Formats: sequence, structure tokens, C-alpha cells
Amino acid sequence: MAKPANLSNGVAPFWVETGDGNFVPSGNCIGFYVEVGGDVSFVSNGNTITRNFQPSQIVSAQIESFVAAGTTATGICALVI
Repeated sequence: MAKPANLSNGVAPFWVETGDGNFVPSGNCIGFYVEVGGDVSFVSNGNTITRNFQPSQIVSAQIESFVAAGTTATGICALVI
């Protein structure tokens, strides 16, 4: 499988504010940033996952959507390519 052009040429992801609620990225989400720590609920590979993250943490993962229910962290930004 060929890499998308933006992966082949080293283009950095866009940071998109999620609004700390239900959010479906318009593009491939390769991770997220948490400004104020707490739980973040998200869907990855069809599974809803809720984990606790520290403040100022960057997480790399394939994210299909963010879920408001169960999310206590704030200042969440999706990293979208």
C-alpha cells in the first residue's frame, strides 16, 4: 500500500481543536494533544477507549472520533493529516 503524499514528503499534521466534545476529524487523525489532564474517550479501530492522560501530553494513535461521554480532560487538539 502506497503512503499518502503528505506522509511521503514529511508534512506535519494540522492541529484541530476538538471542542472537548463529540468530534469526528475531517482527515486522518494520527494522535492528539491534551492541555489539561484527565480522561479522554475516543474510538480507535472500532473500539471506544477511555484512558487518563497527563497535562501537556501528546499521544500518537489512529483516532476515528472523540467521545464527550467519559472525557474529563480539556484543551484537546487532534493531529490531522
